[in-house]
Amino acid sequence: MSDTPFPPLSRRKFLYHSLLGVGGASAALPALGAPTAAPAGSSRRGDSVRVAAVTTEYRPWSHADVILGRLIQGYRLDVEPNWPPVTIRAMYVEQFSDSDISRALSFHHHVPIVKSIREAILDENGKLAVDGVYLVGEHGKYPYNDRGQHLYPRRRFFDETVAAFKEAGAVVPVFNDKHLDALWPNAKHMYETAKAMKIPMMAGSSLPLAWRRPWLEIPIGTPIREALSVGYGGTEAYGFHALETMQCMIERRAGGEAGIASVQSLQGPAVWEAMRAGRFSRKLVLAALSRHDPPIGEDFEQRNPNPIVFLIEHRDGLRSACLMLRGLVSDFLFAADLPGYAEPVSTQAWLQEPRWGHFSYLVNAVNRMMLTGKPSYPVERTVITTGVIATAMDSLYEKQRRIETPDLDIRYQPVDHNLGAYRHPDAANNRDGGWVELFNGQNFDGWLIRDYAHKPRWEVKDGVLIGSGGQGYIATTEEFEDLELFAELRIYDTADRRGNSGIYFRCQRHDDLSVEYPRGYEVQCDHGDKSNPTGSIYNLNMRGSRAQQSAIEDGEWFSVRVKAKGKEIKTWVNGALAANCVDTTHRYRRGNVLLQLHHQSGVVEVRELRIRRI
Repeated sequence: MSDTPFPPLSRRKFLYHSLLGVGGASAALPALGAPTAAPAGSSRRGDSVRVAAVTTEYRPWSHADVILGRLIQGYRLDVEPNWPPVTIRAMYVEQFSDSDISRALSFHHHVPIVKSIREAILDENGKLAVDGVYLVGEHGKYPYNDRGQHLYPRRRFFDETVAAFKEAGAVVPVFNDKHLDALWPNAKHMYETAKAMKIPMMAGSSLPLAWRRPWLEIPIGTPIREALSVGYGGTEAYGFHALETMQCMIERRAGGEAGIASVQSLQGPAVWEAMRAGRFSRKLVLAALSRHDPPIGEDFEQRNPNPIVFLIEHRDGLRSACLMLRGLVSDFLFAADLPGYAEPVSTQAWLQEPRWGHFSYLVNAVNRMMLTGKPSYPVERTVITTGVIATAMDSLYEKQRRIETPDLDIRYQPVDHNLGAYRHPDAANNRDGGWVELFNGQNFDGWLIRDYAHKPRWEVKDGVLIGSGGQGYIATTEEFEDLELFAELRIYDTADRRGNSGIYFRCQRHDDLSVEYPRGYEVQCDHGDKSNPTGSIYNLNMRGSRAQQSAIEDGEWFSVRVKAKGKEIKTWVNGALAANCVDTTHRYRRGNVLLQLHHQSGVVEVRELRIRRI
């Protein structure tokens, strides 16, 4: 098992590292200048807060490097260098390897290394000297048990932190990197202690904050029938990452997370036998593997004869599975079956190499807790995944038996936030000057297909997206708020009626299936509609929402441009202003982009579709 943040580099990635001249922490994260020391007694009310940094080992590419290094040397959220409003008061480093860099960083950036966790947290009078604590108990020379679990001192780090809080008579937020502890009793103790003492706490992986290719965020409250993640690397260390990749998605289902009823691990041929018996979906496996770089096809069984799967039963009836395909995959992948959609949704949690930029978003999320005193998202997500990976390791050791998990009867609700790279405003607009190609000219990556009547057909031919055969729509998985959109399309009808389509934006979730299309703003694309000509905001009934009668004929290519900022909406058709209005109710603020197909005999063709946030 590798002890770097992720498994060894492929030859292609190694060459990329070599060309960039990667040599250590300073190459991974260029120094932005020495930090300005926070004034003594700084607090959340000021511009900067101070934290204690506690770690097992600090060497290049260790978790201390990719997490704590961002507090010492700054970080980027893709566009501008960020100097964090959080500084390290003192570091406790338990082990010093031959490649240690903590002492050099301490010298150059004036961050003292102290001899105990207590000393990192308290001042000479036994009072709190920090506004938060980072616990990074990953890497270093620590034993494994007979179950293959790496026994890092995470509970001990936490207990010594709590002892300092008790001495001071006060608490501050705590972040625990990765799973709470390898052993469930220790993790349970940590969680229950934090609750009892009202310690604001976050924990977990960087994977939930990574980029998603294609973009995917399941709207809160969406029903999910089945879900699956795919991971690589060591069973415990990277199985945890794969579980967090999935949990951050499925916690958003209708009702939120309902807790775990049981876990069972299978290994080798038993995995594929379970798949063929319907215990997890082959279709979901293929959907997830289609997002791999490069994609993996139907022969995945033959190519990986010794897989491992964690089969998870949730208390609300959801089935989920985490499939570990070491030696076959090198990406973290996710797929889910959503009611009402013809095909599974799927994505890759993309890790920015060799800069490990996804850790910047993790640090940024944790820093928000340090500044506000409130967790950015529920620690219960990681309590659940900690319990699942611990039980999965027990199941493997105990001859792959199914284990009931009464301790994981933990329920929680997700929160919406824009802290992940997949949604953060800086990251989202750092693509071709902010423009995103919604249609890639090859397939439906990033789109969901919904039928309404007559089973319409959506296809891609010669770089053109074509819809025909009945009422329905395709919608982006990505949501947008203020936006500028550009499309080139044409409409016509095979039964000598007029072509009728539309481009929706800020679409809401389609809960009421008795209604043909979801709620949202529609830019009408119907050259013969005298009430709402092409370019109108359909049925908005606001001054300026109706375009002039269209001069475009069916079968002609035409362009539509939309600009929506707050309540203001403008459209252009072939470059001429069509609608210019203000929706005083501001009824739709955020949502998907949707392409409509209206008539059974109608056809819509799209050859360009791009968008940018404004």
